[in-house]
Amino acid sequence: MRFNEEEEEQKENERNLQSYAIGVEFPPQPQHKLIVGYALTSKKKKSFLQPKLEILARNKGILFVAIDHKRPLSDQGPFDVVLHKLTGKEWRQILEDYKLEHPEVTVLDPPDCIQQVHNRQSMLQDVADLNLSDFYGTVGVPKQLVITKDPSSIPDAVRKAGLMLPLVAKPLVVDGSAKSHELSLAYDQFSLSKLDPPLVLQEFINHGGVLFKVYVVGEAIKVVRRFSLPDVNERELLNNHGVFRFPRVSCAAASADDADLDPCIAELPPRPLLERLARELRHRLGLRLFNIDMIREHGSRDRFYVIDINYFPGYGKMPEYEHIFTDFLLSLVQCKYKIRSANNTRKV
Repeated sequence: MRFNEEEEEQKENERNLQSYAIGVEFPPQPQHKLIVGYALTSKKKKSFLQPKLEILARNKGILFVAIDHKRPLSDQGPFDVVLHKLTGKEWRQILEDYKLEHPEVTVLDPPDCIQQVHNRQSMLQDVADLNLSDFYGTVGVPKQLVITKDPSSIPDAVRKAGLMLPLVAKPLVVDGSAKSHELSLAYDQFSLSKLDPPLVLQEFINHGGVLFKVYVVGEAIKVVRRFSLPDVNERELLNNHGVFRFPRVSCAAASADDADLDPCIAELPPRPLLERLARELRHRLGLRLFNIDMIREHGSRDRFYVIDINYFPGYGKMPEYEHIFTDFLLSLVQCKYKIRSANNTRKV
């Protein structure tokens, strides 16, 4: 279990806050309404707990407090919210025990719910079961196949499953590492045996080289465009052979929001469709912090596919994330207050 509360890192963060605020006058600090204990990796802390977020949070009465891994979690706090992105059975057990002792604390998000999106075999199952189709469009998942062993068996397994080339290969387990987000594109049957299981094979769907990253923060959603793998035409499929490997393709550096794109490709998915999809997945996954990687089939206006779901994604890359996230945290307090008031009213 790895935590990021190193003393030097905390001091550096405080210096960043001080330098960020030089020359800026803020109103008197409000009494803290919400205390958020956080357990994040060093990388996640750096990208998420940016000075602009911490300053805005403090002005809204929200205080972020690092969880000390050297002390029992129940001895710390009191917390209103525990925000985490750590892995491992030990950490999951700590959170589950803490939740039993402190049911009044909101844990973002429940460890058992997170596990489902850490495995690409189960990640998209709820989207497939949902089979969403309405006036605004349809949302499905690419046809896929899980391979757990023996690379030499892959060509035959693909043939039996009826998958069409080219195929996108992704690591089966998503553990937050850069490697778990790497992609490979296999153009022919013979190259499939060069892949390295365990992995998931997805049929590649031409989508104009653009994907839509749909950030979900509670009931709020924010959509951005990212460049993705380019389309593959028939000639390229015949002339290209082998496996082409790609690093993470949909990072912030690959933003397509300001690019000069064909309007048919750049048009965002309909808002009502996204709101329904996000609402259904919040309920089915039991998560409030995630994002959806979504593509539109090239040549279609209303046929969409979900190709990935990520828990607690890089919100620091999301426009206006500090406002959206702090509003979400405050809404948790308001929701608890309403429930408490309703319970008190019933008792009277």
